[in-house]
Amino acid sequence: MGVPLESFGALLRRLREHRSLTQEQLAQRAGVSAKAVSALERGERRHPYPYTVRALAHALGLSDDERVNLAAHVPRRVRQGSRDNDSGHVASAPAEPAVVVVPRQLPSPVRDFTGRAAELVALDALLGQAAGAAPTGRAVVISAISGTAGVGKTTLAVMWAHRVRSSFPDGQLYVNLRGYDPGPPAAPGEVLDGFLRALDVPAAKIPPSLDDRAAQFRSVVTGLRLLIVLDNAGSAEQIRPLLPGSSSCMVVVTSRDKLTGLAVSVGMHRIAIDRLPDEDAVTLVRTIVGGHRADAEPEAVAHLARLCDRLPLAIQIAAQRAIAHPHVTLAELATELVDDVQRLEVFSGGADQFTAIRPVFSWSYQSLPEAVAGMFRLLGLNPGPDVGTPAAAAMAGLAPRAARRLLDGLVEAHLVESAGLDRFRLHDLLRAYARERAEATHTETDRRAAVHRLVGWYLHASAAADDLLHPGRRRAVVDAVTAPEHAAAFADYDAALGWCETEQANLVAVARAAVETGLGAAAWQLANNLWSFFYLGKHWTDWVATHEVGLAAAVDLADVRGQARMLNGLATAYAGMCRYTECLDLFRAARGLFRAVGDRWGVGSCLTNLADVYLGLREYTDAVEYAEQAVEIFREIGNQYIEGIAMGNLGEAYLGLGAYDDALTQFHRVLDLCRDISHRHGEAVTLIHLGEAHLGLGAYGEALDRLFEGLDLTREIRDRHTEALALSTLGLVYQDTGQPELARRSRLAALGIYDDLGDPRAQALRDQLSPPKVMNGNRGVADAGGDGAERGRLADQRGEAVGEGGPPRR
Repeated sequence: MGVPLESFGALLRRLREHRSLTQEQLAQRAGVSAKAVSALERGERRHPYPYTVRALAHALGLSDDERVNLAAHVPRRVRQGSRDNDSGHVASAPAEPAVVVVPRQLPSPVRDFTGRAAELVALDALLGQAAGAAPTGRAVVISAISGTAGVGKTTLAVMWAHRVRSSFPDGQLYVNLRGYDPGPPAAPGEVLDGFLRALDVPAAKIPPSLDDRAAQFRSVVTGLRLLIVLDNAGSAEQIRPLLPGSSSCMVVVTSRDKLTGLAVSVGMHRIAIDRLPDEDAVTLVRTIVGGHRADAEPEAVAHLARLCDRLPLAIQIAAQRAIAHPHVTLAELATELVDDVQRLEVFSGGADQFTAIRPVFSWSYQSLPEAVAGMFRLLGLNPGPDVGTPAAAAMAGLAPRAARRLLDGLVEAHLVESAGLDRFRLHDLLRAYARERAEATHTETDRRAAVHRLVGWYLHASAAADDLLHPGRRRAVVDAVTAPEHAAAFADYDAALGWCETEQANLVAVARAAVETGLGAAAWQLANNLWSFFYLGKHWTDWVATHEVGLAAAVDLADVRGQARMLNGLATAYAGMCRYTECLDLFRAARGLFRAVGDRWGVGSCLTNLADVYLGLREYTDAVEYAEQAVEIFREIGNQYIEGIAMGNLGEAYLGLGAYDDALTQFHRVLDLCRDISHRHGEAVTLIHLGEAHLGLGAYGEALDRLFEGLDLTREIRDRHTEALALSTLGLVYQDTGQPELARRSRLAALGIYDDLGDPRAQALRDQLSPPKVMNGNRGVADAGGDGAERGRLADQRGEAVGEGGPPRR
């Protein structure tokens, strides 16, 4: 595709002016700041996020063709490039259509959907109301789809969502809120984190608190045509933070509860569904077993539908059993089910969630081979929302191949559904039934042993993942349980990260299950092993949750080592969330506990973290003190990898203090160390800091040489964050040497990268690019090159705390 004739900013301005909107009016409609619109139109910000482009397109009321054209004007930035004259900028590339992330999260629709015509018409009518709502109106929310367990609420919601998804071009979000699962329900903060990431909000831009996440979600989806399905909600409190504030979105909620409080507060529409009418229930049986077989035994078909209480879930299971036994008549199968109903009446005196459906569950369960039934029972003990074959195999004490055969048998019996490649989940009623069968069949000791095998598998798998995600850390712990016979293995970094992302909800649930079943040591060790994953993805909610669970377990066990690690990991999360007072207290407490158990590595990591926090606070004298102590410890124990981090902290503190000769000496030592151990990322960062030190001494030629050397290396290893640091520092050199246009170009290049990464340093650069304030004939603060203020800001453009040996910055 050729280069657009005008820039994104120019096109945006033209579209805005054509609709007679001010920048402030467009910003309000799109849910962005007026400053952001201004920066885009002036070209100061050239790489808006995809969700920003979508929001602007909707706010402008663009047609489909105009949306595509606007997206096509967002220029791409290449990650690697050669030096452009003496600026070192990224080379421009022909503009291509921007990659707009459109979430498509709906589960697959069921194949044998039948009936519900009136409900579908009602939902269509509400869609019509949503389409005609004013741009600033309230979101349309549908509650019940409410009704009893197994009546088909999810099936109806998902089927309808697929039918109308073309009306929501910006995507469909879906979440199972697990409101009636045996385990804990999905936390709203966790759900919002997932939604925001699906909408292409960078992890670093997602705030930690629930209220802030909810506000950000409302801003991001303003003006977007989104369908949001909140399935299996347990309470109004679980739903409220997830509601958008824009009528451009439509929300469908399913719940067994009528959610009266929410209906009053947000004006929710209700669509209550009941059991299928007789005719539709019979049609569903016929659809599954086939017309030829159903026509041969019409009375038996009607009898089966009645025995299943006209509940779609029960009919699916019963009819699938009929398919599995093609040589058995439907009348014979119905007789078997009648016998099972009579047998169960002895044990089912009271009404509960299984009153209507237990006979069908039991009928199908009793027909399973014992090995398959045993796997079904164990799945009821799984604490997570789904399960992979290797984890299920660990619970059963089987090889994965053998476990997969049993899981396939459960899928064929319609007692388990496929949840993706080699993953499975149970309907919440079936899960509760499976747990009930496990409690009736297995002793508490056997049940606990199965969960312990699962915890052990996850513990060792998380350690294997950590070794690949952060090779220099080497702090994984697995001594709480013995190694599983069939341990997880990952081919490379991407495989380890992908596993963590897939298993994230299960990992948190397993940590809690470890405590509940008497494996507290495994709980804190699992949290410890997940540190690198949480750090890389900035998964604040789960990071804090698992470490709090682990800390409580370690306290109960009087395990000082575990307490120290949990405090250090929790403090690192708080540091990333800018909760400095809390993190400083926790780092100090962790340091004291590490000293008590003689863990010099732990003491050194806390000192390194304290130095890092004080660098962020610009309290450089304190940073020097802690960094010097950390360097001494890591030199003593011979860990060069982390020693380099501590030495780099010391060098940065010297930069902050203006002690450029000391900084130069320190960074030369770090550079030698990084090259000795082939630490290329550390080498690149250190070259850039050497450039800063030379800049401070006024040695501009040396500064440029080091910065270009570092810039080339960042592009070679595709480290965009450090590339932005190099470009920012180049901007300072050009500013000090009287080359303002080169300074501006370098800063704009860095700004584009920081914006792409969602890094807060973007705002500092944007401030530097603003016209200087002139007071009494003097330059404004942003141009005051000689007082070190600008360099002080750059000294803060670095990584975050290392925690238990976190990702290094040098």
